[in-house]
Amino acid sequence: MILLGATLALAQTPPAEQNLNARLVIGLDNVKLNAGGFLTTTNGVMVFKTKKGETKVPASSITDVFVGTETTQSGGTAGRVVKTAAIAAPFGSGKALTLLMRTKVDILTIVFKGPGGELHGAIFSIPKGQAEAMRNQLVAAGAHTTTPQTELKERSK
Repeated sequence: MILLGATLALAQTPPAEQNLNARLVIGLDNVKLNAGGFLTTTNGVMVFKTKKGETKVPASSITDVFVGTETTQSGGTAGRVVKTAAIAAPFGSGKALTLLMRTKVDILTIVFKGPGGELHGAIFSIPKGQAEAMRNQLVAAGAHTTTPQTELKERSK
């Protein structure tokens, strides 16, 4: 009987909220391009929190959510220096080094309406394998989407 009660309690628990390490590529007012921060969904609101503040977008104002994958160069400024040095390496040996410095990330794009009805968009880079879960969390919080999840999976293969 206790096991049945615990199972019912777990079934009624809402999905766990993710606190994702994210980078805003472009799109939110009052946030610098390429700003790092945390992306989460709380009480029907998507929140992007940086060191200098936070920006909130109500999930109900999100009209579409897109998920994709991208290959980027890792290492930041140090990575750019190493890549530049690798170009000068003899006999093309630097090319192998630059291949090692690449990493895949997920891209989460949201389209939303502002308070005055104007259309906005924001693009986030998040750790690989996390975008689909965040998309599902946004939809569960009230975001709308025009692309069925099955179509997204087929397109990314």
